[in-house]
Amino acid sequence: MQKVRQFNIEYQKRHGVSPCFRAIMHGLNLGSLATVQRYVIALEKRGEIHRTKFGNIETLPQLKKGEVILAPLIGKIACGLPKLSYEYYEETYALPKSIFGNGDLFMLRADGDSMINAGIDKGDLLVIRKQNFADDGEIIVALVDGETTLKRIFKKGKQVVLHPENEQMADIIVKECDIQGVLVGKITLY
Repeated sequence: MQKVRQFNIEYQKRHGVSPCFRAIMHGLNLGSLATVQRYVIALEKRGEIHRTKFGNIETLPQLKKGEVILAPLIGKIACGLPKLSYEYYEETYALPKSIFGNGDLFMLRADGDSMINAGIDKGDLLVIRKQNFADDGEIIVALVDGETTLKRIFKKGKQVVLHPENEQMADIIVKECDIQGVLVGKITLY
């Protein structure tokens, strides 16, 4: 009986779903589906597993897959002087909503070192929520004269300050810029 319990846990860890009775039968070299069913019912009576209303084993709560949101990786973003950007779809990633939230998300690869003091390094994947507004202090994707850059935004009177998070670089001060999105997270690849 404990072998069935352990097989269930290991299977769920590997696959993210519960095994069917046939997978348990073959995985443990049991003689019949009835034998598997008998062990599963006994484990349920002991409170070690739970079954759904259809009779199959429920996925353990800590192993259930959460909701995801799809976000395409669409190119690079300058973390330095604004550069002409080109949109090209590299891949699409399934991101957990519990970490990155809802909205229209897309991803960009960081290119440059103007945001290193914000923990953004060249090659990091930046998760951006598409929106055309931002609060002071948020890190945004800014479009200035047809070129994009990643900076922290501050509004000072009639000017917009695009502030790099690198003390060796100067602010970019413009009368206006188009906000294409706000940073909601980053993924560092090693």
